[in-house]
This record gives sequence, structure tokens and C-alpha cells, in this order.
Amino acid sequence: MVNEGQIPSSALNESYVAKPTLIESIKNAMQPEAIANKIGMDKNMLIDITLYGAIGFIIGFLLKKYSEYFISLLLLIIAIVILQQFDYISVSLNTAKIQELFGMEPMTIANDKYGVMLLEWIRANVAGSVSLLVGFLIGLKVA
Repeated sequence: MVNEGQIPSSALNESYVAKPTLIESIKNAMQPEAIANKIGMDKNMLIDITLYGAIGFIIGFLLKKYSEYFISLLLLIIAIVILQQFDYISVSLNTAKIQELFGMEPMTIANDKYGVMLLEWIRANVAGSVSLLVGFLIGLKVA
């Protein structure tokens, strides 16, 4: 076997020189900075939109494909809520950590105001929310 260093440079022709593969050329073409500059938005916003769209697609696809399991999970959650209403169990959420996860400013939330927190997050992240919804609908349609 001959190494590249053992071949004289005059013997190398253009066909021997390594050309970028298809994956490398796609990777070079799909640089988030270049795409974000073409669209006219921030690189982080583009990554967020892509990430939320992918999450929505996966959730929609899995929901349609494994709907019987999701129905079982929904019935379990309803049973837990009913048991909590009759004071058999107690469920609490660490709202400070949830708000930190979604990048919201800390605010006090009563036990029944989680919908308000969700709406505030949607208002703060409109593009990501729309991307999540569109990805979810596409995932439902594909499965």
C-alpha cells in the first residue's frame, strides 16, 4: 500500500485529490450563522425554532402511532387529579424550577394558575410556540 507522502507530487492528478463528501458539503452549506444571516434573524432563534419544531414533530408522530398508550397516560393523570381533589394524595410542582427551565422571570403562582404560566411562556416565545404547533401537526399527519 502506498501512502500519500510516498507519491511524488507530479504523479498526483486532480482525480486523486480528496473531494469533500456529500455529508461534508451539506454540513458546510447548513451553517446556522449563514442561514440565519440569509433569513435575517439571530442564530439562537433559528436553533430554537428548529428544536421546537422537531420536538413537536416527534410528539405528534408518537401520539398518533402510540395513541392507546397516551390515552392510558391521560386516564392516569385524570385519576391522579381526582385523587388530589379528594385529598387522598398531594401533588406539588416546583414552580421556580419550571420558570427557570422556560426562561421566565420568577413569579408567584397559585395552585390553579399553571395555564397563566403556559400562556406567558407562549407570549414570550411566539416563534418557538408556532414551530412546536406546526411540527406537532405535521407529525400527526405523517404517522
